[in-house]
Amino acid sequence: MKKITVLVSVLGSILSGLAQNNSVVIRDNAFIVIDGGVNGTEAVVVVDQPHQNGIITSGTGGNIITQGEFDYVKWNIGTSTGTYTVPFTADANNAKIPLTLNVTSAGTGSGYVAFSSWDVSTGAGAFDNTPWPSDVTHMAGANGNPDVSDYAVDRFWVIDINDPLGTGETYSAIPTPSINFSYNFGYAPEMADGNLLTAGLLGGQHFDPATNKWFGAGSGVGIATGIWGADNGSGLVSGVQPFAGDWFRTWTLSDFNSPLPIELNDFSLDCKEEGVVVSWETASELNADHFEIAKSADGITFDFIASVQAVGSSNINTSYTYIDETFNSGTAFYKLIEVDQNGVQRELSISSIPSCMSDAAFDAYGNLEGDIFITINATETNDYNVILFDALGKQVAAPKPINVEVGFNKFELNYTNLAFGSYLLQIEDGENSFVKKIVIR
Repeated sequence: MKKITVLVSVLGSILSGLAQNNSVVIRDNAFIVIDGGVNGTEAVVVVDQPHQNGIITSGTGGNIITQGEFDYVKWNIGTSTGTYTVPFTADANNAKIPLTLNVTSAGTGSGYVAFSSWDVSTGAGAFDNTPWPSDVTHMAGANGNPDVSDYAVDRFWVIDINDPLGTGETYSAIPTPSINFSYNFGYAPEMADGNLLTAGLLGGQHFDPATNKWFGAGSGVGIATGIWGADNGSGLVSGVQPFAGDWFRTWTLSDFNSPLPIELNDFSLDCKEEGVVVSWETASELNADHFEIAKSADGITFDFIASVQAVGSSNINTSYTYIDETFNSGTAFYKLIEVDQNGVQRELSISSIPSCMSDAAFDAYGNLEGDIFITINATETNDYNVILFDALGKQVAAPKPINVEVGFNKFELNYTNLAFGSYLLQIEDGENSFVKKIVIR
């Protein structure tokens, strides 16, 4: 277990550290200042109350200042739900910038949430957001620029559930959050002094160390939805929701005009009658010219197969589809590449799909003598099992193997005399399954 150091400075008229219900109560504009934490020896104030009233402000309010990445408010939320507000205050100008975490679906286990927020690059003309949090490696832009920190507020937030204090208290299933970020509206060292931000166009973005990218999704200039939230133009970005099942530690607010890199909302492959349907959805685009799709049999050597025109520049979710009419003889890999209007290419995603056979490529019929006839027009060689079910879903007999060759195939399978009625004939190879309904008259 890591050593936990608590360094708390109290300024103001009244501070009640622990009320009878183990809540932290801050009255009449008192301050809690948490300072001096480093990785492994964090500075921590513990709120040992899972209820949303674990921190209470009264009178003229209260203030919590965390001055660095490892200065934490540890809130032992556990398996509770509710609206949890940390009354953060900016260090430099004492502006109130509360952070609200709305837990809409409870986690399981003994986990907690560690909160911190601190300003960076607050000197005149300094807007590169340094020093970065320990898990952040860049402030590169979605438009390809290596540094767009002038379009991000000079502040980071940490909302961590992965036991950053090493206490062994963890979630076995994570909560579902919605987040409201308050920002230091009108304060030049965080919003101006070289920054090119527009209040009203800010949205939340989180950093993913696994992919080394910033993420977010938006809908409409100034009308943010999804993971971005909605900016009221005067200091509040509300309703920021990570993708379902995700939780990320480090956040900032950036401008729609030049967002940090935004990945795809979706890239999927599906077997259909007409071929492999390649689908993707972008969260935003900036000066995009077109997308290229490449295909590979081994996931290493890719060949170009298609080009799809992009919408260009957009802050709305945009869906695309391409159909590869060539059926695969085995597992196929597809790569999606974005090409901007300057010819710069950016690889977005790679995915794979097992061999496909179209439902329309085979047919079947039977007779009362128990003969089932199957015809298959195949573009690949493969071994399948044929399974026959009656109308109630009961398997009629053991699976019968067939070997399908490229071209036209015809099989005659014999079963014990079949009664009148409907049957389902399934052809499967362990990865793919195709079903036809047949009627015995």
